[in-house]
Amino acid sequence: MEQLLRKFVQETQDLYGEDLVAVFLYGSAAADEHVPGRSDINVAVILRRLTAALLRKASGSLRNWHRQGFATPLFLDPDTLHASLDAFPIEFLDMQERHRTLWGPDVLADLHIGRGNLRFQCEQELRGKLLKLCQSYVESAHTPTELERILGIAVPSIVVLARTLLRLGGEDPSGGTDTVLERTQARFGAFTTSLRRAHQLKRGDIRLAGSGLETLYQEVLEEVQGLVRVVDGLAA
Repeated sequence: MEQLLRKFVQETQDLYGEDLVAVFLYGSAAADEHVPGRSDINVAVILRRLTAALLRKASGSLRNWHRQGFATPLFLDPDTLHASLDAFPIEFLDMQERHRTLWGPDVLADLHIGRGNLRFQCEQELRGKLLKLCQSYVESAHTPTELERILGIAVPSIVVLARTLLRLGGEDPSGGTDTVLERTQARFGAFTTSLRRAHQLKRGDIRLAGSGLETLYQEVLEEVQGLVRVVDGLAA
């Protein structure tokens, strides 16, 4: 991966020259949880300003980046970054705590995110995840392979929300997925055993089929309901 990251930085430097402020890695690859072939490589490109002309410069490289395992980069400029903190506190706080600067200054180092905004988004996101899981179950209850796909998409974002609950609860949010989910259960008494199994399934550590997948999905649904009750009980 290091070679891919160095190549990506060089390509963005060639594309943007003096308009490039910084490049950083975030997400699973920055936290040593990247699973080749299953996890995207998430990078952010900070430009001096966001314009259509500058964004268009990356379009010719995008297909190649995707082939190499990169998600479409997150493009920001400093003003947009700071103006977005109240709207997306969870995403930026998670980036701040789990990122690696690949080039330029550490643009996340001095960010300050308010607790009220953090709690509000956490509740909103958890309730949204719960509604989506319910809707998807109605649509796919008889298609175990689809249930597995849905869980694989849902679990990483739920883990980010579990980290947020730990922050709001005054606990250490660091560590990998299993650590975070275990700590969430210990701190709040909300079961996360099935969420951990769903994470193992996504990684390919375990295999399930048929009724086993449906049972796991039902259990994850119940555990997300438990996390919603937790956030309901937290002060803003």
